[in-house]
Amino acid sequence: MGSYSIRDVRPGDEEPLGTAHVAIWKSTYTGMMNSAKLDAMRPEHRIERWEQIIADLDDASARGIRTRCAVDVASCSIVGFATGGPPRDENPPAETELWSLNVLPTHHGTGVAGKLLVDVIGHRAGSAYLWVAAGNDRARAFYRKHRFEVDGSTRFDPDWDCLEARMVRA
Repeated sequence: MGSYSIRDVRPGDEEPLGTAHVAIWKSTYTGMMNSAKLDAMRPEHRIERWEQIIADLDDASARGIRTRCAVDVASCSIVGFATGGPPRDENPPAETELWSLNVLPTHHGTGVAGKLLVDVIGHRAGSAYLWVAAGNDRARAFYRKHRFEVDGSTRFDPDWDCLEARMVRA
């Protein structure tokens, strides 16, 4: 078990976040998403996206969006990230949505994902929900451990050719 620091993302994090983002997605979503798009995913594309996210942090924070990263204390490297905030769906089942939670596979089972989860949505009272790739059994088990349950709602993400299941925590 490692030791982790959970903190706000900040300028200078774009490259390590983009690199981690691609590594996480390629190791996690193979066989669950459009393989051609996943294979074409490059750190520079995600770095550009993280530049936009970081440039917009003040506005996002004002809208109740919280984006945090996990840093491995021993290596000082970013090993995961998460975002939570107000729902993005019409007629949401809860007042808070976990938008994303991603951790490098080499850090699975260390507790860092749970720390990120609590940090981005645990600060809000009340219920929460999320969308998870329907075939991601590991993630679904993790979320069940944190009191989320599949509610039977699904949606199809045409960008990634992926079926998603909704999980809700009362």
